[in-house]
Amino acid sequence: MNAGVNAKSSQLSYIDTPCQGLQSWAAQLVDLAKHRGVHPDKLLKGTKLFYQDFAAGTASITIEQFYQLQENCRQFDNQHQLSFLLGRKLLNHNPLYSAFSQAESLRTLQKLLTRSPLHGFNLFNAQHKHHQGRHYFIINLSFGAMSATIEQFNCELFASFIAATCKWRIGNNSDLCFSFPYPEPKHIEQYHTNLQANCKFSQQLFMISISDELYNKHLIDSCPSLLQQSLTTIQQLPLPASSWLQLVRDHIATHPQHSLETVAHYFTMSPATFKRKLKQHHTRFSALQDCINRQTAVFNIATLAQSNETLAGELNFSDLPNFRRAFKRWTGTTPSQLRSIITNN
Repeated sequence: MNAGVNAKSSQLSYIDTPCQGLQSWAAQLVDLAKHRGVHPDKLLKGTKLFYQDFAAGTASITIEQFYQLQENCRQFDNQHQLSFLLGRKLLNHNPLYSAFSQAESLRTLQKLLTRSPLHGFNLFNAQHKHHQGRHYFIINLSFGAMSATIEQFNCELFASFIAATCKWRIGNNSDLCFSFPYPEPKHIEQYHTNLQANCKFSQQLFMISISDELYNKHLIDSCPSLLQQSLTTIQQLPLPASSWLQLVRDHIATHPQHSLETVAHYFTMSPATFKRKLKQHHTRFSALQDCINRQTAVFNIATLAQSNETLAGELNFSDLPNFRRAFKRWTGTTPSQLRSIITNN
């Protein structure tokens, strides 16, 4: 469906739109903190949510409320473990669980999660790349992030989910590699304990990679007939509405030369309304452009080993000095400095 049409329809979701199934994640997060001595009222402060609603099953939760809950949890989570603990539980009360338990390979799991991001998984968007025998997934938050704290919490949350799923289905995480956009945190022991995988920090993007061998490995405990039954059930469920912000990001990535005014027109908005909607999602048009270019530039240098000339041409720069200046604005470093960091790591 054309994004210009989508922008008008009810099939779009925003940061303040209730997200189907997200109440399960929020309820588990509140109870995980409660069991560690934190009163629910402190956790729910500023969210306009009530603990009784979780028990009654009547809580309707937006992405923004879930983010605020994460912020509150971080204040009281001295051991920084709640994000990892919740990550292990994301499939609880999720219709994807049965299909995940019967899938024939990690490839099947990835395709399933991409096609049917049910009950909260639409918070994450993955860009899939393949190079020299490894699969790479660049992960973005579909609705943006309110702060660096929220970004880190969700990176830990999703990494923990991936690590737990791989440990469950293939038995170990030794082939997994996680790249995180922030410096190595003080609570690094939580990464070692919960991920049990290769972790790299200050990488300018959140990325997960795994080898062809494990990605396509046949899982001997799979059951194709039960998987098909689960898929039939899943196909009858309504898919979550597309994230407006992710559609904007995708459009900018596909049409890098389009101006703010052109993109706003494509989404049937005035430039002023378009800017307000971006601000509501805690971002700006130029910030989205820079993020897309940064992720492309870092991946192509770090993984594809592209030259400055090749990368500059791919990003539509006509001369290298302008490319180097833009690269430093995106990443805080020059291409040659990034290559040195990669070599040292």
